Amino acid sequence: MDFLDHRSGKWAYQKSGQGPEIFLIFHGFGQTHQDMGAFDQIRKPGQTFLIFDMFYHGRSQWTDVGSPLDRLKWREFIRELQLKESFQEFHLIGYSMGGKFALLTYELLPKSVKSLTLLAPDGIKTGLWYSMSSYPNYFHVLFKRVVFRPNRFFGMVEGLNAVGLVEKSLVKFVKTQMETRSKRAQAYFVWKVFGGIQLQLGKIIRQSRSKPIPMTLFIGEFDKMVTAENLERFSSKIPHLRKIILPVGHGGLIEAAANFLASKKISQPIP
Repeated sequence: MDFLDHRSGKWAYQKSGQGPEIFLIFHGFGQTHQDMGAFDQIRKPGQTFLIFDMFYHGRSQWTDVGSPLDRLKWREFIRELQLKESFQEFHLIGYSMGGKFALLTYELLPKSVKSLTLLAPDGIKTGLWYSMSSYPNYFHVLFKRVVFRPNRFFGMVEGLNAVGLVEKSLVKFVKTQMETRSKRAQAYFVWKVFGGIQLQLGKIIRQSRSKPIPMTLFIGEFDKMVTAENLERFSSKIPHLRKIILPVGHGGLIEAAANFLASKKISQPIP
């Protein structure tokens, strides 16, 4: 593993391959860089993949939960990475939570981004955990109680599922991501540190239309977490964006998208 040291934290990443064409690859919540390993099969000679552990995941560390990540810090991380690894332009691949950070990177540094590949990206239609960061303080206390004393919350979710208000797949996802105290703590600290970042979608759309780059959006046909409907208001406004729907759910999208790209013998979005 390689590490980028910053005053706000230590960012861990795995480097794969050698060459001047750089790909930055970001995983989803509850994962590590290893979960994005399926993309290594599409790497070509002359390409370098930097696959990251996001903060509070894997071996990456955040120094102070009281000092959340913001646009300035994220830009600094990317700029310092460019200096450390000696590159200027790069491709972006991001899944779920990592898709949000791929979009944020493109929002902040559009001239540096050569292509953008999104897999069920978070941040377009904001999820509950992220939007809670802008709620009053008593909501913060409520969320902390849910994380550290989850039984009542799980009972409520099961009740909503029983009356058909919550999909069974969502219940499974919540329970899987919060089944242990360490996972619940991870959810809380990720929310505290990342939750304040809201994408400027209008700016992203304008950038993509004024200077088009290859953009591909992968969606799982059976994904109940990030649906095609939720992404439509964004994707429909970027005429050159290629939308690919694969017959999988949220959890199967990484492997399915990587296999799709491998079958096409490409390592970047389809023009």
